[in-house]
Amino acid sequence: MVVKKLISTVLNHGKDYKDKQPGALQMKHWFLTYHGKEESVFTGKEIFTLFDHLDIERQNMIAGRTLFNKGEIPVLFLMCGEDVFIINTTERFIRISAQSSESVYYTDFKGHAGYKTLAADKYPGHIKKDGYFQEFGIRLNSDEVIYWTIPTGKPGFAFWNVTKKCELIGKRYVISPV
Repeated sequence: MVVKKLISTVLNHGKDYKDKQPGALQMKHWFLTYHGKEESVFTGKEIFTLFDHLDIERQNMIAGRTLFNKGEIPVLFLMCGEDVFIINTTERFIRISAQSSESVYYTDFKGHAGYKTLAADKYPGHIKKDGYFQEFGIRLNSDEVIYWTIPTGKPGFAFWNVTKKCELIGKRYVISPV
C-alpha cells in the first residue's frame, strides 16, 4: 500500500538520517529542550507532540491526506480541534482539516505574529488558559499574516516557542531529495 510505504520511508530513515535531515534533528532538539524532558516521556497522545510518537493509524491517516515531498520528514504534530491539525515537517508547516490542506514553507516564513486576540485574563478563551482555541498568525516574508486556529495555554505556547525557529531551517539548510 502506498501510504504504508510512504510512512515506512519517512519513519525508517536509517543511519544516514542525521546527515540527510539536520532540520529534523534540530526541530526535535528544540521540542525536547523547550519541554525539558526526554523523548521517551512523550506518548503521542499530547496535543503538541512528536510525529513519530503518534500511533501508526494516525500517521497513515495524515499521510493519506497530504503529499509529502521526496525526503520530507514530518517531525511535530499539533492538534487544533476535531480533525484539524498542523504538521511541522523538515520543510514546512502543513495545516490539515477534513476539507483541505495548506502549507507554508520555511523559506517563506518570517516569524510568528502571535495570537490575534489578547483577551483579558477573565475571558474563558484567554491565550494562557488550556482547552481553548484562538487564531494565531504566521508571518510570511512578504509581511502577509496567515491566521490558523491553534490551542491556547501550554500546547499553544509550546508550539509558538518551538516553531518560531523554523525560519532558520528555511535559511540555513538546503533541503535536497534523498
